[in-house]
Amino acid sequence: MQALQDKKKDYEYKNENSSYTFIYNFCQNTKTNSESTLIRKDENGTIVKLAGSIDGEGDDKNQWLEMGDSDNKEGISIALVTGETCKESPESKYSANIRVLCDTDVDSMSDIKITQGEHPCVYTLEFKSRYGCPLGSSYLLLKLLKDYKYIFMVVMIIMGIFLCFFGFKYIEPTIIVLCGVVGCYFLTSLLLSLFPDFITTELWLFVCLLVCGILGCIIGYFTKGEVSFYIILCGAFLGYSVATFFYQIIQNYVEWNPQILFYVCIGICVVAGGAIGYFFHDPILILSLSVFGGYLVMRAVSLVAGNYLDEGMTIDLIKNKEWEQLKEMRNSWIYAYLGTWLALTIAGTIVQCRYHRKEKEHKQDRKSTRLN
Repeated sequence: MQALQDKKKDYEYKNENSSYTFIYNFCQNTKTNSESTLIRKDENGTIVKLAGSIDGEGDDKNQWLEMGDSDNKEGISIALVTGETCKESPESKYSANIRVLCDTDVDSMSDIKITQGEHPCVYTLEFKSRYGCPLGSSYLLLKLLKDYKYIFMVVMIIMGIFLCFFGFKYIEPTIIVLCGVVGCYFLTSLLLSLFPDFITTELWLFVCLLVCGILGCIIGYFTKGEVSFYIILCGAFLGYSVATFFYQIIQNYVEWNPQILFYVCIGICVVAGGAIGYFFHDPILILSLSVFGGYLVMRAVSLVAGNYLDEGMTIDLIKNKEWEQLKEMRNSWIYAYLGTWLALTIAGTIVQCRYHRKEKEHKQDRKSTRLN
């Protein structure tokens, strides 16, 4: 909801049949009352807090839900932190929900209404906006992965095991597979991020994934002989993976601006990884393939097990300066996934290094035989 935040003033709403004026804001407390995101003001100027602070207290946090078939509407629902004690029912507190209904034709907000539920202490703020459309954003790809998680899980595990343990042995097919994956996933993700209204249905997303994947495989087929170039790219990817891995761990402990810390980690590690790949071909190629393969297997498991903080979501949270939410989403599951990724990387590296050593010894034996 960052796009609807107004830092200069509060939003106001008044129902013609009510004497109350409702004042609210998004992603921050109102300027009228710095302890509440939604307040009610009567004709005498008396203010009632219908919702608490955006920061919450203890475990009391805003709850985000995606509306689905049960609502018969598409959009996002936010249950705000409870407000002060309800005057109409002292045993309860005021509570409020925001319902953002998907409408791709509305740039900001329209058809705003605030209604009181069957319980006198419960309010609902509802409006239409393009920002309530989960499919009109980069999260469409995540939704597709979630909807067809078992299919993607099997494909990603097979591909991940191949890259992690056999990628170096079959380097040319590996290059084609990698180019297909980069085209299929990363290029599609980039298109969705840069052009959020470009693809809004699962059918067109499937088409985009297929076209980008085929294009990547074609490029990989005609450039598979440029192994040195791909090793440098693998080194850069290895640097990115290392940066992502360590950023997930240190962000809670380093008192830097999280956005600066993220881009510093990424920049240094990507450049360093590419440079190391240039000078140390085989070790970097083996390690990067093991890292990527282990990552695919780990992400495949996370599609079913859940509780994984996606990199795209991390970037969005950083971009929107949701520092507290970013920290809260890092839990023991994240460290378990990172541990699994690290274990697969180590195992894959050991297996492929053994193959590399045997292949090297075999070449030396053939060379000695020719000399004799």
